[in-house]
Amino acid sequence: MTRWSGSDFQEKEPWLSVGTNHSGSSFSQDCRFLAAGLTNGNIAVWDVSGRVPGGEVKFGPGSVAPLAFVGQGKRLVVWRQSDNQFSEWDLEANRAIQTWPAPARFEHFNVSPDERLGIAVGWDAGVSGRHLPGHCNTNLPLEVLEGWNVAFSRAGEHLAVASALGYARVWRTSNWKEEATLRGFLNAVVSVAFSPDASRLALGGSNPDDTVRLWDVSSWQEVLTLEGTGSLFHSTAFSPDGNALGTLSTEGILHVWQAPSWAEINTAEGKEKAGPRQL
Repeated sequence: MTRWSGSDFQEKEPWLSVGTNHSGSSFSQDCRFLAAGLTNGNIAVWDVSGRVPGGEVKFGPGSVAPLAFVGQGKRLVVWRQSDNQFSEWDLEANRAIQTWPAPARFEHFNVSPDERLGIAVGWDAGVSGRHLPGHCNTNLPLEVLEGWNVAFSRAGEHLAVASALGYARVWRTSNWKEEATLRGFLNAVVSVAFSPDASRLALGGSNPDDTVRLWDVSSWQEVLTLEGTGSLFHSTAFSPDGNALGTLSTEGILHVWQAPSWAEINTAEGKEKAGPRQL
């Protein structure tokens, strides 16, 4: 694991050694903890702030992937490939709190900001929900074919799902009313991410011409299209302040765009302007 910083992210610093044989990783919401699934069926956990190993959890043979921390980093939702099951794992007690089936051809899982609802998408089975405190599945009227990625807005008022069929669908979580179906991609929509203030939705595409498309959430009008290099742009994410946006291609190329400063905007436009910057 490497940390990049400085002007144009040119300063490179080794941060944590997690090895190369892992089957996915997940940060806690406060970025204090990192979990990595190992190919031996274990999950390793680190305290990133102190770069301290937090031990390994053994799940047996087969690939296992950490999906989401809950309970202030004390619990972890994981997926086991061998039996296609989710488990909420108590890291301190080293035991499963609950286990439930994953959708067929599982692709992605996310947890609502209040940690009450877990949403999973599968290639064949659409969208499924789990009420985590109640330890029960919940039926949601959400229809998406070939779902690839799922994201909540920061306050949890919206849910977006990307589809390999070339669109993303957005619902308001208070009543599960569909607000938008966003299209215009050449092929698949691979990833979805809301800005921290929930005013923008970024969708990662599968071709250089539509690497990332950005929509205004209030009007669902497209704001801009960003072009990159490679294909299948996943792990799309905003910086905490919303002024930078990144995505990773399947070839391992990380793209990062930064909103221009007001000084740069004023220079380009030849005038003075004040207010918050926003992609």
